Order: sequence, then structure tokens, then C-alpha cells
Amino acid sequence: MQKQPDKITVQGSIENALKRLNINSDVLHAGRTDRGVHALNQVVSFKLPSFWNQNKLLTELNKILHPNIHIKKFYNVNDDFNPRFDAKKRSYRYILNPNFNPFSANYTTYYPHKINISLLKKALKEFEGIHDFEYFAKTGSDVNNYIREIYKTDVYKYKNFTVIKIVGNGFLRAQIRLIVDFVLKINENKLTVQDLQKQLSKQELISKHLAPPNGLYLDRIWY
Repeated sequence: MQKQPDKITVQGSIENALKRLNINSDVLHAGRTDRGVHALNQVVSFKLPSFWNQNKLLTELNKILHPNIHIKKFYNVNDDFNPRFDAKKRSYRYILNPNFNPFSANYTTYYPHKINISLLKKALKEFEGIHDFEYFAKTGSDVNNYIREIYKTDVYKYKNFTVIKIVGNGFLRAQIRLIVDFVLKINENKLTVQDLQKQLSKQELISKHLAPPNGLYLDRIWY
């Protein structure tokens, strides 16, 4: 998501598209997704000159950004609106695919193991509530504290896919991918719920591997 020197990013692509339409504005975004992670409903903001018709701008921007980025809708907001810091809660989905398909390989995570839904639900339930997630954050996270609240977790089947859903007030760097990897190791009997409890309470750092990025989606943001 975040603009990087000499790399193609979502933020950079939107800013470049705006410049092609003679709109010079920085683009702010609600969350910094890693390379390979997707967003169904990312929120960005920028300053729009008053002479632009929003419907026409939507059409023109989507022509330039196609096919990798699609802007769904514009909203008028206050001048001090910040899509990152004004967000009240966010939800993410992680999609597991039991069948390898090269056409969907960039958009789901291939996971050929049998899935114990009830065990995954039990493991994810441990994360609900207010916790210090330092041991479930990528090293180098630039934050003042690691306290976050997770409101709801769920695991469900959709067609052949298994979907993990996590809703919280905010997430640390790579937190979802670290959580998913841990609970999948529990699913494979490589780790236990007790191991999870130890790491979550910071008694012991047991596993800090990242699930692949391609199955992860920023799902929704509330304001």
C-alpha cells in the first residue's frame, strides 16, 4: 500500500493517476498492507479541486488505474479527516484454498491440510478482548504500545474455501498473518492452545512465522 521509492505501490499509483489529471494532492490511507495483501474496501483521502465533477473523476481515475486498483465511491469529508487515525474498527479476512489453482494462487493461500473448524474457533477465541500483542507483531513495528482489542473472530466455510475473520480496533504490523500462522500450526497439531496462551501472555515466544500474504484481505473499515 504505502508509497516506496522506485517501487509500484497502491498509494503511489493513485497519486500518479491524480497527477495525470492535474490534481496535486498527497494520498492518505487507512492501513499499510504488505506486498501481496489485498483490500476489498481500503479507504484513502485526498484534496479535490472544486471544479472537478466527482462522477467524471471516478470514471477517469478508474480508466488509468485499471486493472489493479478500482475506486468504488467518493465521499465528502471534513478537512481534518484522517482515514487511518479516525477509523473505529477494522476487519480482515484470510482465505484458505484446499485445491491449488494457478489462476487464484495470488488471491488465496493453498492449504491442503484437513481443517478442524471447532479447534480453529477455540484457538482464535483466545485472541478476543484486550491484549498486549507484542509477541504477535512483526519486529520493527513503529508503535507506542502493543495494546489492541479484538472484538470478534470467526472461521467458516464458503464453497470450497475456509475463511478466517478477525475484527478489532486496530492491528499491528503483520499481526493477522502471525495469528493465522499460529492457529494453523495448532490445526496441524504442531502447536497447542496452551502454547498460544503462553505466547499471548508473553510468558514465552514460541513461534513467530508469517502466513503467506496472498490469502489476506482488508475487509472493512468503520468510522
